[in-house]
Amino acid sequence: MSKKILFKKGLVKIRICDPVAPVLMSSLRVEASQPQPQKGNVNIKVENECLVVEISSNSISGLRALTNSFLYLIHAALSSLRSVEKFK
Repeated sequence: MSKKILFKKGLVKIRICDPVAPVLMSSLRVEASQPQPQKGNVNIKVENECLVVEISSNSISGLRALTNSFLYLIHAALSSLRSVEKFK
């Protein structure tokens, strides 16, 4: 006999405290405002020089997909910014 797992809603918060938080926010905001189909909701803000990304979804797969996407985008943006800083 298998049990059915109920999933109502999940929330993931990513917090990155760095002086480049406003730059990261502007680059991620475009991705967060993409039209349908949406797997969930993404809220991006800066609080005290910290980037805060809040991801919510009604499905585990949607929450996982959005979290993975935004973690990758944050990594790519930070890597790019760090590369540019080397040449200053």
